[in-house]
Amino acid sequence: MPLFVYAADYIVGCLFKCHLVESAHFQRLGDSSCLIEFENPAGFGKQNSAYVYLMLPWISKTQFHAFTVFPAQKPNHSSICIHKCGDWTGELMKQISIPAHKPAFVVGPFLSPFSSPAMDSEFLVAVASGIGVTPAISLIKQYSCTSRRLNLVWICRDAGLVEHFLENVEFSSDGYSLIYYTGKRSIILPEKKLPSNVFLFNGRPNLERTISGIIHSIVSGEGLPEELSKKVVTNTPVDMRAKLLVEKALSLYTVDQLFDYTLKASNFYNESQEPLTNEINYQGVLSTMRHLLANDCNVDSITKIFEQVDVDGNCRLNRVEFEDFVHLMLEGNSNEEIQTVKRGLAKMSTVRDMFQSNKQMKSASNDEFGIKQHLHSGDGKFSAKNWSMLYCGGSAPVLSQLKDYKNKFGINLSVEKFDW
Repeated sequence: MPLFVYAADYIVGCLFKCHLVESAHFQRLGDSSCLIEFENPAGFGKQNSAYVYLMLPWISKTQFHAFTVFPAQKPNHSSICIHKCGDWTGELMKQISIPAHKPAFVVGPFLSPFSSPAMDSEFLVAVASGIGVTPAISLIKQYSCTSRRLNLVWICRDAGLVEHFLENVEFSSDGYSLIYYTGKRSIILPEKKLPSNVFLFNGRPNLERTISGIIHSIVSGEGLPEELSKKVVTNTPVDMRAKLLVEKALSLYTVDQLFDYTLKASNFYNESQEPLTNEINYQGVLSTMRHLLANDCNVDSITKIFEQVDVDGNCRLNRVEFEDFVHLMLEGNSNEEIQTVKRGLAKMSTVRDMFQSNKQMKSASNDEFGIKQHLHSGDGKFSAKNWSMLYCGGSAPVLSQLKDYKNKFGINLSVEKFDW
C-alpha cells in the first residue's frame, strides 16, 4: 500500500506539477550560494511555505533536488536559493560563474513541513542557519498581513547571502529579525535604511537568552517591535537627528578638539600660501560636519549658520565664533522633543542588549527575563501552547540548544529536515 501511494504521488507530480522553465535567471550571491529566479509557469500555484523539486538538464537529466521556493520581488516570479554542499550544487556553482539564463524543470510546488506548525501558533520564533532561512523568508511574506507574530533568528556565515536578503526582503514590522553573521568578510550594508526591528550582530547568539528576550519583549509590552520602529532616530526629522549627533560629538570631544580637527581640514582646503593657525574656513567646517553627521548633513542649514556667525564676512571663524556655530547647531527643537527621541534610543539600546551575541546567561537554570510565569499561567494569550519554535538548517549545536530550550520552557519545536 505505501508503495502504491508513493507511485501514485510520483505519477501525479510528473503529469500535473512538472513545469519547464525555458529561461530561468541564475546568479551567484558569493562563493557558495546561487539565486535562481523565474517567471511562474501556468498553473504553478502559490509559493508560500512551499518547496519544489528542481532538475537542471545541463547538469544532470536524472537528478531532482528539493529546495524551498518563495515569492520574488518581481510580480508573478519565484526564487530558489541554493547553497553549495555536494557534487550537484558544486557543479552548479562552477557553471554559474557569471549571471546567466538557462532552462530548468520545476516540479511542484508542494506544501512545506514548516507550514503546519506555523499555522497552529500565534507567536512564532523561526530559527535558521545558513540557507535554511528560505522557509522563514517565505513565512514572513505569508504572515506579514495577519495577526501572527513571526520573529526570525538567523545565523549565517555567507556574506553574499546576508547582503542579498538585507537588500531584497521586506522584513515583518511586528516581529524581530535578528541576524547573527559569523563570516570573516565585512558585510556591505544596503543603501536603504534597515527597519528598527532588524538587528545585525557579529558572532553566534546565546539562543536561550535571545529567544527569551524576544518573548519578554512581546509579553511585557516593553519592547514591541512595531512600537520600537516609531521611536528611534531613523524616523526623526533630519534637523533633529543632526542636533542629536552634534550633541553626541560634544559628549566625546571638547570644542577645542573639534576646532583643532576643523583647523586641519581647513588647511587641507586652504588655497593661500600662508597656513591657517587661529582661524578655520568654510570648507573645513563643512568637512567636519559631514564627518559627524554623515547622511544627515544639511549643507544649506550649515551654510546659513556659518554666515550668521561670520560677522566680518571673510568666510573664516575664530575659536569663539566656532563655539557660537556649534551652539547654534544645537538650537531649534524643544527639549521635550529631544528627550522623547533620547528615550526611544535608550529603549532600542536596551532591546539590542537583550540580543547581543556576547551576553551570557548568569546560570544554566536562571530564567533571566522571568518568562516562565507568562508561559505557564494557564490558558492566557501568551501561554506556551501559543508559541512555537521552528528550525531549518543543518547545525547540530543549534538544534541541541533549541531542544534544551523546549525542555526547559515547554515551547513546541518543529524541525524542517532536508529529507523531503
